Amino acid sequence: MDYRPLEIEREIREFWEKNHIQERLMEHREKSNIGVLGWVEGPPTLNGIPHVGHARGRVMKDLWFRWRTMQGYFVPFWAGWDCQGLPVELEVEKLLGVRNKRELLERVGEERFVEECKKTIMRYHKEWVEADRKLGIFIDQKKAYWTYKDEYIEREWQYLKRAWEQGLLEEGYYVVAYCPGCQTSLSSAEVGYEGSYVEVEDPSLYFKFRIADKPDEYFLVWTTMPFTVVTDLMLAVHPEAEYAKVHVGNEKWVMVKQRVEPVMQELGIKDYAVVETFLGKSLEGVKYDYPFKDLIPKQAELDKHPLVHRVVCEDFVDVNTATGVVHLSPGNGEEDFVAAQKRGVPVFAPFDDEVKFTSEAGFFSGVFARDADATVIEELRKRGLLVKADKIRHEYPTCWRSHHKLVWLARREYFLRTDRINDKVVAAAEKVEYFFEAPKNRFLSFLKEGKPWCISRERVWGAPLPIWVCEKCGTKTFIASKKELVEKALEKLPPNFELHKPWIDWIRIKCEKCGGIMHREPFVLDTWHNSGASPYARFTDEEFGKYVPVAFLTEGIDQTRGWANSLLLEHVILTGRAEAPYKAFLFQGLTQDAKGRKMSKSLGNIIEVNKLLEKASADIFRFYMLRKCSPIDFMNFDLNEMNRRPYQVLATLYHLNRFFVQNAEYDNFNPQKHTLRWAKDGGLLKKPDLWLLSKLQKTISDYTARLEKCEFNVALAELEEFVVETVSRLYVPMIRKELWTDDPETLNRRLAIYATLWHVLKMALLLFNPATPFICEAIYQKIYRRLDSTLPESVNFEKWPEPDLSLRDEALEEAFEKMLECVSLVYSARQKAKLKRRWPLRKMLVVASERDLKALQSLNEVLLELANMKEVEYAEKLPEEVKAEVDAGRWIEASEKGITIYLDIHRDETLLGEGLMRDIARRVQSLRKELGYVPTDILETVHVAGLDEESMELLKPYVDEMAGLVRAKKVQLHKGQNEVEARWHEYPLDDKKVYIAIS
Repeated sequence: MDYRPLEIEREIREFWEKNHIQERLMEHREKSNIGVLGWVEGPPTLNGIPHVGHARGRVMKDLWFRWRTMQGYFVPFWAGWDCQGLPVELEVEKLLGVRNKRELLERVGEERFVEECKKTIMRYHKEWVEADRKLGIFIDQKKAYWTYKDEYIEREWQYLKRAWEQGLLEEGYYVVAYCPGCQTSLSSAEVGYEGSYVEVEDPSLYFKFRIADKPDEYFLVWTTMPFTVVTDLMLAVHPEAEYAKVHVGNEKWVMVKQRVEPVMQELGIKDYAVVETFLGKSLEGVKYDYPFKDLIPKQAELDKHPLVHRVVCEDFVDVNTATGVVHLSPGNGEEDFVAAQKRGVPVFAPFDDEVKFTSEAGFFSGVFARDADATVIEELRKRGLLVKADKIRHEYPTCWRSHHKLVWLARREYFLRTDRINDKVVAAAEKVEYFFEAPKNRFLSFLKEGKPWCISRERVWGAPLPIWVCEKCGTKTFIASKKELVEKALEKLPPNFELHKPWIDWIRIKCEKCGGIMHREPFVLDTWHNSGASPYARFTDEEFGKYVPVAFLTEGIDQTRGWANSLLLEHVILTGRAEAPYKAFLFQGLTQDAKGRKMSKSLGNIIEVNKLLEKASADIFRFYMLRKCSPIDFMNFDLNEMNRRPYQVLATLYHLNRFFVQNAEYDNFNPQKHTLRWAKDGGLLKKPDLWLLSKLQKTISDYTARLEKCEFNVALAELEEFVVETVSRLYVPMIRKELWTDDPETLNRRLAIYATLWHVLKMALLLFNPATPFICEAIYQKIYRRLDSTLPESVNFEKWPEPDLSLRDEALEEAFEKMLECVSLVYSARQKAKLKRRWPLRKMLVVASERDLKALQSLNEVLLELANMKEVEYAEKLPEEVKAEVDAGRWIEASEKGITIYLDIHRDETLLGEGLMRDIARRVQSLRKELGYVPTDILETVHVAGLDEESMELLKPYVDEMAGLVRAKKVQLHKGQNEVEARWHEYPLDDKKVYIAIS
C-alpha cells in the first residue's frame, strides 16, 4: 500500500482528539518532568487568515515543544491572541466601509466599533485554531490569553505603574512619525519595520531664501517635502564646513563649497563663479527673509522672535549631498525640533489629526500637507525664489499597516523614556542566545539607538492609558487596577463596564489635590506594548516567577523592532534589572512566493494554510518548511518542490516500517522477547547490524545537537541521510537475502535482524516526531503499539532517544566507509563497461594500503554482496599478470582516495544466465508490488515467456534460485504466451521484451 498522507493525517487527528492526547500530555508532563522550560506565545494578530509564512513559525514552535516535552520537560505551551490595535481597527474599518477615523466616530461610534472589533477577532480566531489543528500544533487553546480582556489589561498596567514610579512614563511634546491614513502616531521602532521603506516619487526642489538686507544674496536650499516650507523657522549649516558665495547672473548664492560644481551641473548652470569662501560658523545668526509672511499671518508673528528665521550651526548637516544648507521645520523634523528646543525657538505645527493645515497656516488652511507641495512650488515661482522643480525616486518610510507615506509631526504624546535605561536594555539583550550572528547584530544595533518609546495612540480599540488629569489644577493620577478605578469613580459604573473606550472615558474621579474633576487622557496604548506585556500579563504572579525568563521564543525577523523589542523594554522596566524576559530568541526569515516576491494581496500570491492543507499533507508541509533552508533565511515557498523530495523521504520512512513489519510478523517476531540484548547475547548480530546501530548513535547525537542550535534544516538533513541512505539504500540490501528464506535453521538470525530494525526504526520515528507528528503517530500505533501493547499510548509520551555509547563503534564505521567507497568505485567501473549492477562478475582485485586492505578484508562478505562479485582478491601492488590483462582490455579499473579496483569483465554462460535471472527477477518483484502482494506472500507459480532459445538455455539452471528470490513455489519458462492461460504483463528487457504472469 502506498504512503497516503492525507488519509493518515485525518485518522491521526481523530485519534488525538478522541483520546485527548494533547491535554493528557500536558497534564502528564506537569506532574512528571525533569524540569520546567518557560514559554510565552508570541500572539498572532487576529486581523486576517493564517498563511504559509505564519505556519512556518508555528511549525518551528511545535517542533521545539514536542522535542523538549519528549526530553522530559514541562513547557507551558499555551496559546495567546493579539486582539487590539491598528491592525484590527483597519480591518474593521474596511468591513464597515469607513474611510478614516473621523468618519468612523461620526457614522459608527466607539461603542459599536468596539463590538465589531470583538466579532472580527472571533471570526479570525476560528481560522487560526483550525490551521493549528490541521498543522498538528499541540498548543493548549483552552489556556489561551487574550490581550483585550480586562484581567490582561490590568496586569499590563503594572508595567506602566513601575514606569510611572521610576519617572520613565511622561507626557511630552515631541516630533513623532504619524500616519495620515490611520490618524495616529507610530513609535520609532515601527517606522523601521521590514518592508516599511518603499521607493516613492517625490518633488526634488531647489529654492532660495533671500538674506535680509542684502537684496541680491540668497541661501540655496534643497528639499523633497515642499510643504515643510510652510512651517520653516530656521536654516542650518555645518559650523566647520567651508561655504561659498557663488556668483550666478546678478545674484550671489550661499552654499557649501564642496557641492558647488555638482549642484551647478545638476541645475544646468555653466556661467558661475565662487567669489568668497568662509566657515559655516560665520553664518550663525544671519537673518533671512521668510517668503510667505503675507500668506501665513502666524509666520509674520513668529518672525518677530529674535531667533526665528535665522541661521543656526548644527553638526548633523550633511555637506556631502544637496547644498549644505538645510531648512529646519521644528514641527516636522526630529533634528529640527531638537535644534529649536535647545535654543528656545517656538515650534510651529499647524496640523489637525488628518494632517491638514489648520487655520494657523493661513492661505494653506484645510489643505492636506502633501497636497500642498504643488502650491508651495507655485508660490515660490511667483516670488522668483524657485530655482528648479523636478522629481526624485527614493526610499521613504510608509505605515507598516496602511502603507500611507508617513509624516513627522510635533504632537503631545506619552512616552516611555527607555532612552534613560538603554544601558540596562542593551546589557540584557547581550546575554540572550540568538543562535545566528546576523539577526543578533541586527537586533543589538537597533537597540543601541536607544530612542524614547512613544506609547500613546489616538485610536479606539486598545488598552487605555490609565492616567487621569485634573481639569482645574492639571495634576495627574495613575490608576493601577479596575478595583481602584471603581472605588474612585464619582458615578456608579454601568453593568457592561469594561476597560475600553468609550466606557472608561465616562469615568470621572476627584482630584485629591484641589478637589477638581479629573478626566482620563484620551489615548490608548501602542499595540506592541499590549502584546509586549504578555510575560507578566498572561501569567499569575506564581507562574511568572516559575516560567519567566522563558527558555526560548521564535518569531519573524521583523520582530527585532516589534515583539522582541517591546518584551525586552517592558521587562527591564518591570524588574529594574538588566535581564531579558527570554533566554533565547530565534528570529526566522520571512516566507516569499516561489519567485522570491513578498506575499501580498495585491500580487494575489498569498497561500492560505487552511486551503492548502485541504489538498496537501501537513507532514510534508512541515518537513519542507523546516528542511528547505536555515530558519533565518528568507524562504521561497514552491508547492511543486514541496511535493517532491519531502514526499520521497517520508514515503521511505513509511515503506521501511512496512517492510519491517511484514517480514517480522511472518516470522512471529516478539519485541518483548526478541530484544537487542537477546540478539547481542546470542551472538546473532553481524557486522552490518552493528554498523547500523553505531550509525544510529551518531545520528541521535548529531541530530539533537543541531536542534539545540536551531539548525533545523541541517538536523533534518542528517535524519534524511540516515533513513534514506544508511537504512534504506545500504543496510536493507545487505540483509535482504537473509530475510527471504523460510529456513528454520536461520530463524534466530532473521529475528536478530528484526530486533535491529525494531530498535533503529523506532528510534528514527521518535527523532522524526517533532517535525512530522502525523506519520510518526500512525506508524507508532499501527506497528509498534500493536506489536507491544506495553508501550505508551502515544508516540508523544515516549522518551527522547539518547546515544548509547556501548553501541558506538567508530572503527567499524570507518571500515564500512572504506568498504562503501570501494563499492562506489565498482559501480563507477561497471558504468564505464556498461555492466548492470545486477549482473554478477567473477572476480575483483582491490589495490590499497595495508591499513585499508585490513578494513576491507574484515568486511569481505558484505563487499561481495554489495559489489555483486563471486570473489575478491586484495593486494598492495598490482600483479603483473593482471596488469597485462588490464592492458588487453579484459579488466577495467577505477581509482579514488588511494584505492584502486580492477574488475574482470569477462562473463561466461554461467554469469550471463545469473545476470539474466536477476534482470527478470527484478521485473517479477515490480509486478508483485503492482498486484498488491506483500513481501511475505508466497506465489504459486511465476510464468516467463518471450525469451529466445539462447536466453532460455542460459536461464534454466537458475529457475529454482529465482523462485526463492521472488518468493514463488516455482518458475516456469514458456516459448510463447499461448502455452498457459494467464494475465500476461509486458516488460522491456534491454532491446527485447519479456512477458511475465503470476498464478
